[in-house]
Amino acid sequence: MRISVVMTTYNGAKYLEQQILSILNQTLKPVEIIVCDDRSTDGTVAILEKYQQQQRLKYFINEERLGYVRNFKKAVSLASPENYVALSDQDDEWLPEKLEKSAALLQCINDSSIPCMVHTDLFWVNADGSLINPSFRNERGQQHYELNLESLMFNSFVSGCTTLFNPELARRFADFPDDISYHDVWMALVSLTFGKAEHLAESLVRYRKHDNNASVSGDVKPKSRYKALFKQILVAIKDRSHFMRSEFNTVRKFYLLYKDQMSADKKHLFKRFLNLQHKPYIFKKLAYRKMIRKHSLKK
Repeated sequence: MRISVVMTTYNGAKYLEQQILSILNQTLKPVEIIVCDDRSTDGTVAILEKYQQQQRLKYFINEERLGYVRNFKKAVSLASPENYVALSDQDDEWLPEKLEKSAALLQCINDSSIPCMVHTDLFWVNADGSLINPSFRNERGQQHYELNLESLMFNSFVSGCTTLFNPELARRFADFPDDISYHDVWMALVSLTFGKAEHLAESLVRYRKHDNNASVSGDVKPKSRYKALFKQILVAIKDRSHFMRSEFNTVRKFYLLYKDQMSADKKHLFKRFLNLQHKPYIFKKLAYRKMIRKHSLKK
């Protein structure tokens, strides 16, 4: 399997070299590393220049700031079109077997005619690399239910930096809207609606939490039931319509763009979820709990 690693950078000099080395030290070597820099003003470009001269890394500096999603879209478009693609953030660290294990799983499900992807769990670490939780899925409270299209609508479970996907999904990257918040949930929606996506329940990336993260979500689970209850009460009091607002916006945008291409059962699933959008907070919360019970792994 020929793999292109695609990375975007912006003022990421502090951790960038560590991540590049973890990619170069993979047991399954990528054939190319494509980096798009969004006009960094720190030492990022100097690090990229160093590794371009020494290794199979190619970097491109944007003529203007593109932002997180548009920068990834550009970077994916620069990868060799026949290659499989693995996305990389600038501030993480991959375990040596990350690509090898992901590729083995992807080969089991791959169909070149449809978008296919695999994604893994992560170690969640702080800025100095100390472990916060050995499972980011557990940190987000997602370990108790199946990861499928319906559960994705309620709570995204895909981190882009863990993904490996086939050329067909890479080709579809160009169609992603520029104004979506995150590309990874959109990738998952495309794969689970029109193709295949599989989760590898093993942490293969050290996912760093620090002040400048572009993608660490704020919805990790609170540390106690009391904090969780307090958080829910605050949401209900301050703004009942805020609950899952981002999820509804993303799913609605996806549905409007692709509904004519969906099968009847997928279209029904999207409509049922979107019908919750203007319901009271308690209805949304009950629907979320119902989804967890429906797809529970404790049956």
